[in-house]
Order: sequence, then C-alpha cells, then structure tokens
Amino acid sequence: MKYKIIFSDFDGTIALPDNTISQRTKQSIADYRERGGKFVVATGRLFSSILPRVKEIGITEGEVIVYQGGGIYDIATGKPIYLNVIDKELAVSMLRSIEALDYCVPIVYFDDRCNCRKADDAVSMFCKICGITPYETPDNIPLSDYVEANDVRPVKVLTLLMPHDSERYLEHMRATYGDKVVFTRSNKMIVEALPIGVNKGAACGRIADSYGVDASEVICAGDAENDISMIEYAGLGVAAPGAMQGLKDRADYISEAEIGDCIGDIIDRFCKE
Repeated sequence: MKYKIIFSDFDGTIALPDNTISQRTKQSIADYRERGGKFVVATGRLFSSILPRVKEIGITEGEVIVYQGGGIYDIATGKPIYLNVIDKELAVSMLRSIEALDYCVPIVYFDDRCNCRKADDAVSMFCKICGITPYETPDNIPLSDYVEANDVRPVKVLTLLMPHDSERYLEHMRATYGDKVVFTRSNKMIVEALPIGVNKGAACGRIADSYGVDASEVICAGDAENDISMIEYAGLGVAAPGAMQGLKDRADYISEAEIGDCIGDIIDRFCKE
C-alpha cells in the first residue's frame, strides 16, 4: 500500500454539517484499516470531546491528535503521549489583551476542559457542537486572573468572534505576540493560539516517525487554515469539499465529493492498491 497512514481533521472533513458521520466514511475507514492502513484523527478538540467520535468510526486503540497538535493521546489508555503547554505569563498577557476587546470571547483549554469566564450564547453553542461542558471561573472573575492565580499553563487559547472581526483581531494579536505564538483559524468564527512550532503537521510527523513511515507515504486531509501545516507535511495533501481557499491553494488534491464523503473519496482514489 503506497499510503500507510491517513491523518484527517474531524469537523468539516469527517463530520457532516449536522455533526454526524456518514456510513460510507465509517465503512471506508474500516476497509482501509483492514488492509493494513493506519487512520488517525487530528483535531483541535479536547481529548474528552473527540474520544467518543473516534470510537464511533471504529477506532479503539492507537493515537489521536488533539488541541491542534498540542497533544497526542493514547486512545486505549486515555493518557497523553505528548503534551505542550503555553507559558503562564504569556497566556495571562494574551488573555488580558483579548479581554480588553469588546467583540470577542476568550476560552482556554487546560485539564482537558473548556474554561471560560461565562458560558454565554457563543460559548454554549461552541460547546454544544463539540459535545463538551463549559467550566466557568468562580465568582465570575476574568480568565486572565484565574490563570494567573492558579498557575495554569493552558494547552490552547481560543477566541470566539464574528467572521467580519477576524482580520482585525489577527492583525492586533499578531502585532503583539507574533514572535511567540501562531494564530490560526479553525473556523470562520474561531481563532486559536498555539506556541510557535506546535501544529497538526508537527504532530503528524511525530506519529509517522514513531512507525518508521516517511512523509511521502502519508495522506493528510483537512478543510481550514489550522490544517495547512499537515497538508504541507504530507506526501498527498487533500482539501475537503468546502475547504478555505488558503488550504485549497496548498493542497495536492481538492476533493469534489459530497460534504462528509471526503474520506471515502480519498480511499477510493488513492488507497485501493
């Protein structure tokens, strides 16, 4: 088999718009794995959020990439194999900058939880889609104060905002923190911040290297800017239907399958030998 590992984003690539998974996708993944291929989900979600979805597609062991590459977990044990964190002082500074803006809402991931100041409509909707519970700070204190007082080192800082505000937000944050943090959009309404060098592509490389698999033997599929690093890493980088233009511009193949059938399309076209 030419392609020994497929790494795939979940939301927008595996999942349908209603957050379900098509039977074709499940069957295609099962067939690929039965023939010796390794399938790994690479997501920005919490481990607790993606674990039931990974099991839904029939994968009960091996690795899953979470936090946009900030973590790699063992599915069977639930333990992290690799985990990167953001320095507390940097996290506090970023959060205070975000809190000073009147058009966005910050969230931080730590202890495999989604932590916020207040579970408002935006946060509640985000958590509903991800299938997770929002954890509010005690006494409604700002996230920055909570992180500072409790010596928290988050794995990710995430900002919810309207699509038309994302460019000015990115310009503002990159001007101040661009030498320390990479900002990427995982959705038109979500901007995520990770330490420089931490991304999905690097996490894919860690896993592939551990199995002695070369990048030329890897397929990576995604739909958003946060997937560009793994698209560029892979021997075959695939843009899912409806992918952001920035990712399409870097992809080797743009799937024209129906939304949610990207994985079946990839396996049928490139993994039948």
